[in-house]
Parts: sequence; C-alpha cells; structure tokens
Amino acid sequence: MVDTEGASYLDSFTYEVPEDLRESVGVGACVLVPFGSALVPAYVVAVEEIPSISKVKPIFAAVDSPITLVPELIELGSWLSGRYICGLSRCTHSVLPGVVQCRVRTMIEAAEDAHAESPVLAAILDAGGSVSLDALKTRVPNAAHELRKLERAGAVARRYELVAPEGKTRTAVGVALAISADRVQAEASKLRSTRSPRQAEVLEYVAARGPAACSGIAADLGPCAGVVSALISKGLLRRVSIVQRRTPAHTPIPSTSHFRLTPDQQSALDAAVEAVSVRRHGVILAHGVTASGKTEVYLRAIEHAASLGLRSLVLLPEISLTTQVLNIFRVRFGDRVAVLHSGLSAGERFDEWVRAQQGDVDVVLGARSAVFAPIPDLGLVIVDEEHEPSYKQDSDPRYHGRDTAIHRAEQSGALALLGSATPSVESYFLARSGKYRLVVMRERVERRPMPAVSVADLREEYQKGRATIFTAKLADAIARRLANRQQVILFQNRRAYATFLLCRECGFTARCPNCAVSLKLHAADRVLRCHHCDHEQSAPTVCPKCGGRKIGKFGIGTERIEEEARAAFSSARVLRMDKDTTARRGSHGSILDAFRRREADILVGTQMIAKGLDFPGVTLVGVISADTALSLPDFRAGERTFQLLSQVSGRAGRGPEPGEVVIQTFNPEHYAVVSAVEHDYEGFYEQETALREEHGFPPFGSLVNIVAADASEADARRRLHELVGVLNEKIAGGASVDLLGPSPAPVARLRGKYRWHVVVRSPDRDHLLRVVRDALDALPSVRRAVVVDVDPISML
Repeated sequence: MVDTEGASYLDSFTYEVPEDLRESVGVGACVLVPFGSALVPAYVVAVEEIPSISKVKPIFAAVDSPITLVPELIELGSWLSGRYICGLSRCTHSVLPGVVQCRVRTMIEAAEDAHAESPVLAAILDAGGSVSLDALKTRVPNAAHELRKLERAGAVARRYELVAPEGKTRTAVGVALAISADRVQAEASKLRSTRSPRQAEVLEYVAARGPAACSGIAADLGPCAGVVSALISKGLLRRVSIVQRRTPAHTPIPSTSHFRLTPDQQSALDAAVEAVSVRRHGVILAHGVTASGKTEVYLRAIEHAASLGLRSLVLLPEISLTTQVLNIFRVRFGDRVAVLHSGLSAGERFDEWVRAQQGDVDVVLGARSAVFAPIPDLGLVIVDEEHEPSYKQDSDPRYHGRDTAIHRAEQSGALALLGSATPSVESYFLARSGKYRLVVMRERVERRPMPAVSVADLREEYQKGRATIFTAKLADAIARRLANRQQVILFQNRRAYATFLLCRECGFTARCPNCAVSLKLHAADRVLRCHHCDHEQSAPTVCPKCGGRKIGKFGIGTERIEEEARAAFSSARVLRMDKDTTARRGSHGSILDAFRRREADILVGTQMIAKGLDFPGVTLVGVISADTALSLPDFRAGERTFQLLSQVSGRAGRGPEPGEVVIQTFNPEHYAVVSAVEHDYEGFYEQETALREEHGFPPFGSLVNIVAADASEADARRRLHELVGVLNEKIAGGASVDLLGPSPAPVARLRGKYRWHVVVRSPDRDHLLRVVRDALDALPSVRRAVVVDVDPISML
C-alpha cells in the first residue's frame, strides 16, 4: 500500500510487490509506480499479505532515496489524518515537505567486469561506471538500441534515484578512489619513489576523506589540477559528480553563553533539564514577559539534551524570526543546526532534511512545517511564541503546528516546551488546570523595566480636528527619541497604502471582481490590488461610476505610514517590512540586519515585526491603530488584539535605555487594550475566558468550521444544507453537539466563488470528530467539495 504524489483527496493505493523487489521494498521505502499514464515516485506506508482489492498493478522499481519515511512519520501522517479529518495521502505529503517536488533519475551502471566494447559502454566507464540516462543520451546519440543489448547481456543495469528539483541541485566536479582502500598506501609509496610526492599526497587525501570536490582539494592542498589529471590517467582516481550541501546564510552575532541566568530563567531551565534527563514526556508552558530571556533558556536546554545524545526541534512562527534566531543558534551550535522553512529553495530544504534524518545535527530550527523533520533520538521540542496564529496551516491538512509538535514529543517520549509572553487562552487554561506545567518568568533580564505604555485616544484627536496618522502624543515621542539618536518601531497590521478608495460624491468603492472585499491601494505602483486573489487594476484618478474627482483614500496601510514618516521626520531613515517588501528571497534578513546595524532610525511594519525581534536601540514603539483586529467578526478578536499589542510593545526598551509605547485607538476602554497597557495577562485571561465559557468557545468546547465554495451560490448553500441534514441524524441521541449555520461566511465571496459555512461545536472533541467524519463519509460528493477546518484559528 503506497502513498503517491498523484493521489486524490482520499487515501493510499495498493500495488503488488514483484518477487525481485521483495528484499528491497518495505514500509517507508521509496518506489516508482504506474499512476494513470505516468510513472510517479511513491512511499510505502503499509504491507499487506492479502490485498484488500483483487486487481492491482505491480510496483515498477525501487528508488534509491536519501529520504526514508520512517515509522514515526508514518504514524504522524496517520494521526494528522484522524485529528484534522483529511486524507492520508495529503497528510503524508505534508510530512515529506519538498520531497514531492523531487524527481526520479534513471542511472545506468556498468557491471564490475565490463569492458569498453561499444561507444555506450565506453561512455559509461568514462563517467566512472555510472551515468544518468539523460547524460548518456546526450553523449551517445541513438544509444537506446545498444543500451538494451547491454542490459540483456548483463553488462549494465538500471538504478533509480530520487534527486532534488532540476536546476537546484548544486554539484561540483570531484574525484573518488578508483582502487581499493587497501592498495592506497602501496600506490602512494610507489609515487613517492618515482618523485611524485604531490600525487601521493592527493591520493592519500581522497582516501582519508572519501569523494572530494576538486575545488576543496585545491583549497586544502593548493593548486593541483595537473596532479588530479595524472592520477586519473594512471587509474588511481576516477571523476565523480559531488553534490554540495547548500548552507542557508546567517549573520554572526555575539554569544550569550557567558550570561548569568536570572532566578526565573534558572527555574525554567531546571524544569526543562529535569524532564529531558528522565526522558519523560510532558508539556511545560513558559509564560515569560517580553525580554525575560526565554531564548537563552531554550539554548541551554538544547545544550543539555545534546550532552545526553538527544536532539531538539525548535519551531518559530515567522520566517523573519527564523532568520534572526538562526544567527543566535549558529553562534552556539555551529554547523550542528539545520534550518527548514519555505524561504529556502527546494534544494536547500532537501539538503537540510537529509542532514536531520542522518543525525548530522543537534537541533532543527524552522517554521511550521519543520515539525515534520525526521529527527532521530528526539528529546526536546520547543514551540516559541506558541500563541501565534501562523502556526495554523491554511490548506489541507489544516494542522496546528503547536499541537502537532506536542504529539511528536509524545511519540518520542520528549519534553514539549512552549514559550510565550502572551500564551494562547487554550494553553494557559491547560496549564492552570494542571495538564501542563506552568513556569513563570516575571522579570526582564538585567532587571530592565517593562516599557511605559500610554494611550492616545483617536476620538479626542478627531474632535480637535487632528485627523492625521500621528497623534500629537506619538509625534512628540518620535521626535524626542530621534533627537536622542534612538530607534523607533511603528506598527500597523495592514499593508498597502490605503484600505480602500471611496468617492465622496456617489459613494463608489473599488471592489475586487472575484472577492467580496475592497481593493487596497498600492501607491508606489499606482495600482489597486486584492490581498486575497492578487487581482490588480490601475488606480483611477476620477470616479469610474460618476466621473467625480472627489475620490479619496481611506484606511491606513504600512506604505502610507512609511511615506508620512519620511515627510514628518525628514532627517530620519525609514525602512518598511511587510509582505510587499519581503517578497524577494533573503529580504527578511537584509531588512532586519540593516536595522540592527543602525542604518535606519524608523522601522515600519506589520505583525512580522511584532514578536521575537531584539533591537537594543529601539526605545519607542508606536501602534498606529489598535482597532484593526478588534473589528474582525471573530471570537478571537480580543485575544488577537491583546497579543499583538503586548508583543509589539515588548520590542521597546530591550537595551540599556527604558522603553516607551504609544497606542493609538478609538477603543481605549476595551479590556484587551486596557490589559495590554497595564501588562496584565491575568486580567485579560479572566475576562476573555468568562466570555468564551458563556458561548462554549475554546477552551470550553471544540469547533469544526466547514466551508463550501462554488461559482454558484445556490450550489454552495445546497451542499451545506445537505450536510447539515446528515449531521443532525448523526447527532441524534449522542453527546451535545451544536450546529451554527449554514450561513454566508464572513468573507462571502473569494477568488470568484461564493462561500457558505457551518460551524459544528461540542464540549467533547472525540465525539465531535466522529460525528463530522461519519457525516462526511456518508456524503462523498460533498466531502470532496468542502473545506473542513478542525480547531479553526480564524472564522473568516
């Protein structure tokens, strides 16, 4: 039973294992199978002695792959399938990120006793006895007929191997021994006796290190092209292609290993060390205020795990954060760190995956998908900023990285260490109930004070006729900090220049033709763009509806804030960090490094800059509008607002100078804003959980959001009404399950499709999943046409 790249929504496919492959094909093996009209790579997930179906095709060939689907990852794929109600094939391909982009290469290998009796065989032997079929066809035109004769005679054989995507595998010309290892010393002595000491030196170098790139030999021993050629002509070395590992770039920074831990840091570390030492699975929630030194605790816990021969996994919520933390980890662990995230090329991910699987690293660091890295002897799993919604995958399987990480830790008997200054309500609830161990870090390192937070009431500003981006309080604070040569962060969780264009004569608003949202103005490009489907059109200067010229820009995005900051503070150097400015590979790191080097005075950004970043020069954070998240039709709106305000506030005052935060808002009395101003997580938690308990929302109940999308609104609505009918049948007589809907989704049209949804809610998670799964199984046509989101982070 194999999981194939071309598999459909449902599950795996069954193939026969031919007699000649039974020794080489087992669970976890990579194979080549017929799928439709093509041959595709696949992985074996189970072996049945008696197949469940009568007519099956045979596996075509075994594939040599550096990537093996180990039992732990097979079990993880199965768990994902059950937990998130998603087909096993899609779950398995998530467990193998990047691998499905690889291809199978056909290699032609000469038998050991083969001699150059034909141009085809001569070309194979000239390439070192092994050459790809594509390369062979290039070297010897019309080689197919001769190749078949050689195969029948047993002079050559085919081998299949999995390689990284074409054009992304980095190779170099290299050499390997062409003689047995036990002949090396005798041949080296002979070379020295014939006054060829350099040849002896190179031969011994290759013997000691294995296949080596010629450039590497030259770097270690000096120029030696002629020497290498001579050894090849004597039959002592042979040319080979060396795959070179790509190392993601990083910027060295000072080490913190000599720092003395605060009492809170030491308590958190002691708890982690105790659990790792006894190989006892458990979950620790480290609730530490911003700048309390959680990263140093992580580093020392990883060092302890490594001293026991155990490896660690560290998850981070943003690629931008991964870039900064990689610098810190490389200083501490050198090349024993692998990094995995979507900002790497497919080839780089392939290389790092293989390093992790082979045990060449002590720690794997990465964003959400790094949770699937194959790590032997896993002893510690860390989820930093565990509250972040970016840990939730927005396509099938819609897994949560934090919860999947906890399951991986449970699989391996490892400790799961969750860290956050603003824990998710669900995690804190589990910690308060005793299911997680809670450790609290109340003080910043070096006893630095928390930043002083104040509110600028936008209602008062508008009453005074000051309808500007910067209130008087924030503008004065920025000017004061810049005068003192200190840095400023300006936060607005909305990119582009303006939220929408509005004609003040007829009320026209430019809207996306594919989605039920307004188009955002990007002034630099003079275009209107949809941030959901990327539809783009020119920005009008007159109203397309009435021809009026009173068409104005409303709402504030990061692009406009950057422009206004440059105008208001003309001597300041301003950088912007959002999705638009970080589209180019490596741009995250370059922007952050420039700001860290004090090459800019003001950093404008979205949530990318709201968490985890450490800039000692930043003494002021300005929140342009705290109301962006509060206005969303989502039960998590209050929590999201509190977390964003608290996290971005924590970027201020991390150096020797005390920090200051100014929050601009139309809702200064909202409990999320008040709690953020007072650095009062407990106060926020009590009010938030009281509201959620009243409505049965998490952590007091579990949710499944089922969305139907169709070009026909009637068809989308019909599918959900059909599903609700079956759900009601499954619910009858069982534990409490509520249905909310069907109703139009908050974003009622997206990418040209109308969207309806129904929310299924229950205090019993297991029963809830059974009911939903049974109802979907009873309606396979509906199941294929809906999106099932278990534990949704957003209801949009």
